[in-house]
Amino acid sequence: MAYDLNKITTHTPRLIGEDQMFRAAVTICLIHTDHGYDVLLQTRSGKIAEQPGDVCLPGGSIEKGETPQEAALREACEELLIQPEQLSFIGASDYHHFQRMIIYPFVAVLKDYQGDYNKDEVYEVFRVPLSFFLENEPARFIIDSKAHPREDFPFELVSGGSDYKWPTQYIEELFYKYEGHVIWGLTARILNAFCEIIREERDLLP
Repeated sequence: MAYDLNKITTHTPRLIGEDQMFRAAVTICLIHTDHGYDVLLQTRSGKIAEQPGDVCLPGGSIEKGETPQEAALREACEELLIQPEQLSFIGASDYHHFQRMIIYPFVAVLKDYQGDYNKDEVYEVFRVPLSFFLENEPARFIIDSKAHPREDFPFELVSGGSDYKWPTQYIEELFYKYEGHVIWGLTARILNAFCEIIREERDLLP
């Protein structure tokens, strides 16, 4: 069997199994105000099957042939009923790998937003001062996640068989509370990571 080790020298590493993962993109929409910036957030419609009622950022799945930023722009326009020229992208924040999902967050300034939204997907929109996230640490809680092999798992191939000691995975969940809204889970992690970046790089925002 022929092989070429030199391929490793030009290979760009990627996440193993990435092709089988759900890939999505979201936009951290910033609205300029007299006191700085507000972050535009939305509550998911009760008509949506997954996570109805949760607070989230505009976003959704990346379609075939799209770049993550193109998907973020398309989803923001569909959910907020805005035009592409109303969003000025600043850059990308850290992307998140969670279970079998990869989420790509982008940061953009939203101009001339009139408060409309797609009621099939969004229950409400609201704004939170960016300073709130910068000045307040989220509450942190740990969830223990244990492996439960299915009945057809080949225990005979594993040292220890059915008594194999599966490691417990620990998932940290973050929570922000702002004027009756609870911002938690992936959305809270994305916003917290974004704030960590701009605390270090104050010149990121225009």
